[in-house]
Amino acid sequence: MGIKSTKYVTVAWAIDRIKTIDNLATNKRYRTIEQLTSEHDDWSLYDFLESYEPVFDVENLEQWTNEMLGAKLDQPFFRESIFDNYIVTDDLSLLENRA
Repeated sequence: MGIKSTKYVTVAWAIDRIKTIDNLATNKRYRTIEQLTSEHDDWSLYDFLESYEPVFDVENLEQWTNEMLGAKLDQPFFRESIFDNYIVTDDLSLLENRA
């Protein structure tokens, strides 16, 4: 795949995004997930939701490392776009227009 966009995000933003998508996927909210993500046609939202396994430890995401959170965000439908690559950081100087 060609173009990648690195996004630096806070731990709080990462946890919120993972919890949001996990909740929507668990409740099969197709339309809302489609509005929150921009995935390529290679990924079927229907297949994703029909086979979705909830995040096993969603209540303890605060205990995950930044790398673990970033890896989850890089997965289809958790990321905002197929081109996004997330780096979860505590370094506020790296953040660009993120909470």
